[in-house]
Amino acid sequence: MLGASILLASVVLGPPAPPRDETDAATRERSTSAQAESGQAETGQAESGQAESDSPETGQTETDPPEPDSPEPGPATHAQLVLTVLVRGRRDPVAGARVYPLPSTSAAEPDGQAADTQVSATAEPLETDERGRLRAWQTPGLRRFELRAEGFEALTFEVELVVGERAELELRLEEARGGNRYRTVVESERAEIALSRTKLREEEIHELPGSAGDPFSVVRSLPGASQVAGFLPYVVVRGAAPGNTGYYLDGVRVPLLFHVAAGPSVIHPYFIEEVDFYAGGAPVRLGRYASGIVEGRTREAGRDRLRGEVDLRLTDAGALLEIPFDRPLDRDCLAQAEAAAEAEAGLESASTPTSARARKQAERSRRRDCRGPGRGTLSMAGRYSYTGLILSAIPSLNIKLRFWDYQLRLDHDLGRRARYTALVFGSYDELGPAQALVDEIDEDGEVVSTVDDDPDPYVRFEFHRIDQRIRQRLRGGGRIDYKLALGLDRSGVQDIRIDEWRVAPRIDARVPLGEHLDLGLGLDQEVQIFRLPAGLTSASLGANVEDLALLLGEREVSVTGLYADLSYRRGRFEIRPGVRVDLWVQRGVSPYLPQARSMSTAIGVDPRVQVRERLSPRWTLRQSLGVYHQPPDPPLPIPGIESIGLSDGLQRNIQGAFGFEWRLAEWAELSADAYLGRLSNMQDYELSEGFAVDEYEDFLVRVSGWSWGVETMLRLIPDGRFYGWLAYTLSWSYRDFPVGGWAPATWDQRHILNAVAGWAINSKWRLGGRFHVNSGRPYTTVERLDDGTLEDLNTAMAEHRNNARLPAFLQLDARVERVFTLRDLRLHLYLDLTNANLAREVLRCDSLAETDDPSAEILRGCVNPQAIRYVLPSLGFRAVF
Repeated sequence: MLGASILLASVVLGPPAPPRDETDAATRERSTSAQAESGQAETGQAESGQAESDSPETGQTETDPPEPDSPEPGPATHAQLVLTVLVRGRRDPVAGARVYPLPSTSAAEPDGQAADTQVSATAEPLETDERGRLRAWQTPGLRRFELRAEGFEALTFEVELVVGERAELELRLEEARGGNRYRTVVESERAEIALSRTKLREEEIHELPGSAGDPFSVVRSLPGASQVAGFLPYVVVRGAAPGNTGYYLDGVRVPLLFHVAAGPSVIHPYFIEEVDFYAGGAPVRLGRYASGIVEGRTREAGRDRLRGEVDLRLTDAGALLEIPFDRPLDRDCLAQAEAAAEAEAGLESASTPTSARARKQAERSRRRDCRGPGRGTLSMAGRYSYTGLILSAIPSLNIKLRFWDYQLRLDHDLGRRARYTALVFGSYDELGPAQALVDEIDEDGEVVSTVDDDPDPYVRFEFHRIDQRIRQRLRGGGRIDYKLALGLDRSGVQDIRIDEWRVAPRIDARVPLGEHLDLGLGLDQEVQIFRLPAGLTSASLGANVEDLALLLGEREVSVTGLYADLSYRRGRFEIRPGVRVDLWVQRGVSPYLPQARSMSTAIGVDPRVQVRERLSPRWTLRQSLGVYHQPPDPPLPIPGIESIGLSDGLQRNIQGAFGFEWRLAEWAELSADAYLGRLSNMQDYELSEGFAVDEYEDFLVRVSGWSWGVETMLRLIPDGRFYGWLAYTLSWSYRDFPVGGWAPATWDQRHILNAVAGWAINSKWRLGGRFHVNSGRPYTTVERLDDGTLEDLNTAMAEHRNNARLPAFLQLDARVERVFTLRDLRLHLYLDLTNANLAREVLRCDSLAETDDPSAEILRGCVNPQAIRYVLPSLGFRAVF
């Protein structure tokens, strides 16, 4: 109950301000350390001393102006102070930091107290530039200053200034917990109205308990989403199958977001800046999925310096590196540095001239310090699992598990209004036995068994993407994105494999048509080519030839989409009507006549509209209505297996929703949505164990139905110290099955509750908890007939399908993190526990047994449960530089 307790306390009390005593103590401690750091000036000409005093009250304090008759500040009468202000542990420059002078502490008051720190508010403070630097002439002597920046703790430092000399100091500021420097505003972007859209950033996606730091895992804790199992990455959105939810990365479709066997996401966690989740009401630029959409956005690499991080965990290791290049010189900065160097040189004695070598070194140093942000950046990330090595050390398990992923991103400016981006990423997964017995026929014709040390895996998934784009900014505020994505998806089961090649050009444009109106247009095209390896036959699967061809047949699928929408914003009212049209054309070998070719087509027209109206500063109403089409993809997403049976039509969801947002305070908001959806021709599994899977229709069926429910969320606005939410979903999802008629859907879960909370206790310790509970999914049980015998499952499916439910599941996740902040490095040591309460999760019940069977195990009405009791620990170490 850790997460629920923290969240409840945060809602009732609000984010507390840090105690004054602790702040002052931290300030004094940092002042001492800063002075020690300041002594490492590049020229070694200045040393900083200790200063211990409280920060002055907030106000405008300034440097005393020179007397009217005093000479202009210069090397003859003043000393030059050069400051570089960076973030402690990260080396990022702090722009806009202000330096306030304080009276000297060389003399103390008679009672032993320090002199008053109040100064006159009649002059002007110094301020750092975008590189975190400032350069100014100051009166000589032992000088004291206070450094302030929004979102950082104040820092007091001392420096001895000598006439005609330059004092160079490098200071590090500690980030203030609870400050608003990195405050996350949780709301829809005004440029893209969306109902039921949740935007997540920073600690919400990287520190969620039970996620092991993976951003996309957070979706299962949001309203409208439920988890298939606590250890599986698949999510069910509003009662639809997991395959009806789409995943995008920077607008590129991704077939699989997570590695197999409770593995991490296929994208490095800190490659992701934010995650948008659409339970419904997605904009028309995103389509071809009948239910929810999850869109991840990669962060733009820093252009000012080299950055990187290393992540080591129990199961895998990863790294990320960002390299800026093509950094032009800042001419203004160079001119100022050369002017300062000339002023210093004028004071040097003729008897001690500067050598030519020293002058060249100084020139190189100035040019290095005055390099501007890079026009281009190169980002590289990857992860490799050594789980197989660990499992191989336990022969009794006989498991082979391997996975890896990679990401490469190149950004470069193409002039002043265009930017080129290339994103290359991919992943590989393999799960199977480490050894297997193989029957072979020897020379005598007898069958002998041998051990295969490298058998074919149970499953193998692999995909690769190359996404290239050019973003052009138009005059007047518009933009056009030109994109071309190339990809390869590959799936395998034992010795069977299918390859899918894809080419996807795309154009997205948004142009303003006036002060309150803008227009969005787009072309979204994709060509998929499915190919099988040579020698594949129906005997490999034990299925009919036509069924195998339907699932894995060689074919070409082309889909062309056009979309347009208008966004009108005036005052408190916003509306965004739009329409999307997709045309599918499939051509390939006929599943019924192998020597013939077949062609099928389908078209989907998706009109959608989203409306928002702000009734007051705290109340906002939101509504949406739309149509969503999807090709007949499998209920569980499998790379390389898509568009199965296009001739049977598209999956369709007509869905409407109405909701509100209520801003309770500056740190909390409440939202709720009620939705209703009509689902038609949806693809689903026939999960009955009473039917033999002899044909394609015995495995995949088409169903229609309804889904409706209410989603609520009470959320803390992240402030750097607290984050969290309380989400509850009450939903119904019914289907009209070919056998059994109307019954609860296979993926239906009536009640879903998530309580998430995180607390940054101080700059060193962070705690978090997640409490999850859901009611079970439905299944079918047999009943006893009047003659005392049990009915067969076929009869039960036809008479009372899905008449029972799996037991409810309660899960508690926890996370604790210790942060070590060094001068140029930040170290994170964390322990993340999924299902820390060791709860038993029931995956299936015996449909053919009765509760009165004395030999049966009964668990909350479930007979002979197939359950698993587990805890997934993730002990990790992360270094950021």
